[in-house]
Amino acid sequence: MTIKDKHLRILLCLVILVLGMFLVPAASASSSSTIPSIPNAFEGNLKGDAAHAGPGLVISAYIDSKLVGSNTIKEIGEYKITVNSTEKDNGKAITFKLGGIESEPVSVVYKHGNVPVKLDLTFNGDFIPPEIQSLSASPIYILNDGKDFSTVTAKVVDDSGIKSVTLNLTSIEHGVVPLNLGTGDQYTCNIVSTIPGEFKFEFRASNPSGNSVVDKDKISITILKENQLATTFGGSDGVFSPEEIAALVHNNNVSSGIKYAVLGAYFADGWDRI
Repeated sequence: MTIKDKHLRILLCLVILVLGMFLVPAASASSSSTIPSIPNAFEGNLKGDAAHAGPGLVISAYIDSKLVGSNTIKEIGEYKITVNSTEKDNGKAITFKLGGIESEPVSVVYKHGNVPVKLDLTFNGDFIPPEIQSLSASPIYILNDGKDFSTVTAKVVDDSGIKSVTLNLTSIEHGVVPLNLGTGDQYTCNIVSTIPGEFKFEFRASNPSGNSVVDKDKISITILKENQLATTFGGSDGVFSPEEIAALVHNNNVSSGIKYAVLGAYFADGWDRI
């Protein structure tokens, strides 16, 4: 190897070293900027009056009066929440609220990228959800003609009053609808649909403090097309007998719309054929 070759190799190594010094920090900066920030995560028990708070209540976190996290309570007496902020809030105090009520004082500050923290929180106030004293839908079977209907009836009470009572009809494209208040804490709502199927609708009642009670099972309705009536209520052959017609007419779970549709389709003379 000549001296000239040695000099070229040394020069090449120096060039690679200098380039590496410039490129590595740039790559590191680029990769670090793409790493998402890790929020503070808190979870623990709810104590005080909140120990029996019902699911549906919202817990929220604030730094300098700015909302930095919220979550809905899923289990009685327990909470989970993530606090999302930036390094500039490191060391700042976090304030927790449950349904708008601030927790008893806790000494906790924001730590950017900290590991999950176990923290019990104490809240005192009105955290008792409304009480559903009765809830039903009648009739259970209706036509999908957009006119036939089932009436939901509910009785809901709360010492602090009722803020809202709703039914989630999203599955039949009606969204979340309010129930109408009648007398004696009774709420009603008529369900109509052009979409056939078997549905369960979520019922929710909330009081002014934000406490909610939810039922997902009691409001169960079957919406039928006319060509489904014979197979649903008739014999195995899909043909109604006079006995089956009589049973259908006296079935309180079946709407009048279905009864008249069956009579009109199968008995030109109507009721006197039964």
